[in-house]
Formats: sequence, structure tokens, C-alpha cells
Amino acid sequence: MPLGPFAYNNGEAPITRPVLDANGNPVNIQFDPWPIKNSNISHDGTLDKSDITITMAFGSEMDDLFLAYPPSQVVNLTIFEGHIGDDVTEENFPAIWMGRITSSADNDSNEQELSCVPVSTSIKRPGLRRNYQVGCPHVLFGDQCRASKAAATVARQVASVTRNKITLDTTLGDTASRYVGGLLQWANSDNGRKELRTISSVRADGLEITIRGIARGLAAGTPLSVIRGCNHLMTGCNQHTDSVAGGPNIKNYGGQPWIPLENPLSQKNQFY
Repeated sequence: MPLGPFAYNNGEAPITRPVLDANGNPVNIQFDPWPIKNSNISHDGTLDKSDITITMAFGSEMDDLFLAYPPSQVVNLTIFEGHIGDDVTEENFPAIWMGRITSSADNDSNEQELSCVPVSTSIKRPGLRRNYQVGCPHVLFGDQCRASKAAATVARQVASVTRNKITLDTTLGDTASRYVGGLLQWANSDNGRKELRTISSVRADGLEITIRGIARGLAAGTPLSVIRGCNHLMTGCNQHTDSVAGGPNIKNYGGQPWIPLENPLSQKNQFY
């Protein structure tokens, strides 16, 4: 479930402006007045701008969003600029900055500071190089991995929660160790948003999972999706199913498992 939108303005009255939704359709969004400001933005005619910091008073929805643990989804930020009294249109209130929020912190004035980077950082990000390595470099369940996420997912319910330890209603069985490094997914009971956490360990009986981060919006009876991990070796790849052709996913293994372990050019006495 997408976050927000959370819309604020630094004026004294609400402002309604049309904004495109995820499907590209215009939707009227109300920007509520709130004590909020941003650091200086360079105006050079493009959206390729430097990092900025958003400072806002406590009490907004952003407090819970970054409380103790960052949200599971990327939070995008768009800043519009205009003059009170002008017609609220795309021409009079254009976007002057676009990017995403990377972190949140509290300053000495008891305000929330959001660190934001421009969209150009994603565009200019270099792609990963393919290395000569034993381990598989593919992203699990990605386009090159092709492992079936549905086949690697089992449904469970929460029996109890203690901090970051979740007890399941039914054991994961003999394959419990395969879920280490995988994902635990659920719908937040407070707002219905999707939460994702990495599974750091599974108890030997397969009834208790330890996750990285807090169990936000998780209570007894909450449905869970437990997704199996992968060690990025041939043994782990064999345990997944090919989402396209079926059968073991080993045919899509991206590593080079037959790399010689000894360097043939190293100095080594051949007589002993």
C-alpha cells in the first residue's frame, strides 16, 4: 500500500493543487498549513539540485513514519512553489525540487529534520558491475534470478510478539533454517501499510523468528508472509523454483562455482 500522500504548506490556510497520481491521473490534493521550512534551493532551471533539509514541527504524520525505524517503502518528496493569491494551477505552482527522503533526526530545537536527496542521484547512480565470483550476484527474485517468490512464501499467523521476536502459530518445519536472510511481510494493524523486515534468525523448532528492526503494527493474530532467503550459492539456488520454466532454479545461477582456488601464477615449488 503506498504511503501518503502527506501534503503541507508553510502558509496560514489550506491550498488545494492538482497532482498526478501513480497512474498519471490528476488528483486534487489539499496541502494543510504546518510549521515547515526547507534549506536553500539553487534555481538553475532544472530539477538537478543539491541535497536539502526539511525542518518541521512535531505532531505530523511524518513523526510515526520515521519513528524508531524507517518506512519499508521509499518516501518521495516534491516541493511546489507559488504565491498566495494566484490561481492554484500547475503553471502558477510549479515543482521546484523532486527527490526522496533518506533519513530523519531531531534537532536541538525539538523539531524534525528530514534529509533529502534529489532525483538526479538515482539517475546518475552507476550500475553494478558483474564480477568474476563464486557467489551468485543476482538479486533474489529479480529479473535475472527468476526464482519464484510465490513458491518461496508460506502463510503464518502471529501467536505472540516480544520486541523483535515473533512466535508463529505453526512451525516452519524442517526447512526453517532456509528462511534466514529472507523476509517477513505483514500489513500494519494501525494503518494497513505493508511492512517488510529481514529475518536474522529462526529458532531450531521453526516457531520463533527474529527480525532486524522493530515489529511495528504487529499483534497476535496478524497474518504473515514468511519468504525464504538464499545463501547465493549453488546449494541455496537449488532450493528455489524457476518462476518461468518450473523445476529447480539452478539453471539461472549467476556465479562461477568452478573458479580455481589456487593461483597458477603464484610462486610455488612444484617439487614439494
